[in-house]
Amino acid sequence: MEVKFVGSLRESFPKDGKGHVVFIGRSNVGKSSLINMLVGRKIAQVSKEPGRTRSINFFLIENIYLVDLPGYGFAKVSKKEREEWKRMIENYFMNCWKDIKVVFLLIDCLVGPTDLDLEAINWIEAWKLPYLVVLTKCDRATQGEIQKTLSQLKSYTNSQVIITSSKEGKGKREIGKYVFS
Repeated sequence: MEVKFVGSLRESFPKDGKGHVVFIGRSNVGKSSLINMLVGRKIAQVSKEPGRTRSINFFLIENIYLVDLPGYGFAKVSKKEREEWKRMIENYFMNCWKDIKVVFLLIDCLVGPTDLDLEAINWIEAWKLPYLVVLTKCDRATQGEIQKTLSQLKSYTNSQVIITSSKEGKGKREIGKYVFS
């Protein structure tokens, strides 16, 4: 399967009738790593430093855009830059919501849902967008920690939850079903 990097965009997003699959979550949760796992090669830049993704990155795969959003929450950037990201993301959703096929909300398995994650759930639900919660970095968690996070999520959302590990390739098939079907 061929993957093409379309660009790091801050405005004028693709509106050509192709579906958008959106990856959203806090800074350093593993959005870029998950995209790389999904396509089977490194196309999205990964960093241990929170806030590496500073624009909305579009990758075209078959007839679908994979959309890598900047993270919310802690990042080593100014408050002004974080506000700019917020406006950019809101602008993206306002202009492209009809093209969004599914939103993957990534939550770190060890951290569990944060207040900002819960805000994201409310925001996605207010837009009436289809979404799934993706627990990331589950290779680092015990079964007890995974169960604790799943329990916390049940009180906030009825969304399906996919347990993943980009390092081990766990969850690739489950996510692929929503992307490529």
